[in-house]
Amino acid sequence: MSTLIPRITGTGWSVPSAIRKNDDPIFDWLRKNLPDQNMFEGYDERHVLQPNEGLIDIMLPAAIMALENAGKKPCDIDILLGFGSISEYVQPNMLVQVHKELGLSSNTWVIPIGNDYSNYASCLLLADALVRAGRAANILICLGGNWTRNVDYHTPQSISAADGAGAAVVSLSDDASKWFVADYCTVTNSANYGTMFTKAAEYTVPDLVGYPKIYSNHFFQITKEGLKDFGTFGMQQAITSVPELLKKNNLTGADISFMPHQTSQVLVDYWLKQIVPQPAQCLSTIKEFANVTVATHALNLAWFEENKSIEKDNLVMLALGPDMHANAMLLKRNA
Repeated sequence: MSTLIPRITGTGWSVPSAIRKNDDPIFDWLRKNLPDQNMFEGYDERHVLQPNEGLIDIMLPAAIMALENAGKKPCDIDILLGFGSISEYVQPNMLVQVHKELGLSSNTWVIPIGNDYSNYASCLLLADALVRAGRAANILICLGGNWTRNVDYHTPQSISAADGAGAAVVSLSDDASKWFVADYCTVTNSANYGTMFTKAAEYTVPDLVGYPKIYSNHFFQITKEGLKDFGTFGMQQAITSVPELLKKNNLTGADISFMPHQTSQVLVDYWLKQIVPQPAQCLSTIKEFANVTVATHALNLAWFEENKSIEKDNLVMLALGPDMHANAMLLKRNA
């Protein structure tokens, strides 16, 4: 009989119906002015929220799907973890809107987890610990990104931006076929703090009564140093977390299915070459969904569970963060 432990008992995903392809006019400036950029590649389509849509329109369906697949009702949820990025307000995060629309209990604690882009791994780690400690019985995780409207389309990274959401329920279960958190490894280079960030552009307006400055919408920005470090940390340092994690758990690449962060196929190809032997399977939707930022791994796990087979019982997710950090998390099943 399998052990009763915290497991991912249900997953869900959602993307907007509208699709933006590589020939979309929004990329005209990039094609004209940066035709040879080769850092951000690998995308065929991006699902895009329309002007009359918001994060709730993808996060809510993902959450409902996860609850249904877990056999849970909104009244069963003790804690809601996750993040909506970029939220309408700096605070509170729009995760509270998910609580509202789902009709969760007034006793259900909403805890936004904003450590982009390893949000899913962080939520899973916290959910595992809280359920093991008996602090909660059922935890819902919901993550959504709307970055197509939060990038500057005069920057190369904008070509990767897509919208999407993923969700999961973590509960005590003895179903060995369900994934559980086995281990993780994180690499952080905080010297890079301030080279990648989300911030508004600032303008001084001395004559504006009562307000000496005005601001644009928040958007993702990378400095020249950040672009340089993207190639060094993002490639060379980030991937070291995976071999270290495998070594700790007596595994090799041949034992795992690998789910990379989807910033760029350039990174994914490099990472795969650094894992020796190479992973038995690479789980990526970069062509179909591009980079859905905070929701990447939550969406992909749900999508692959519904649409394709995950071949191995050891799953390694690799996420990057702009601070800069990289997190590799090992999920297991049938163990």
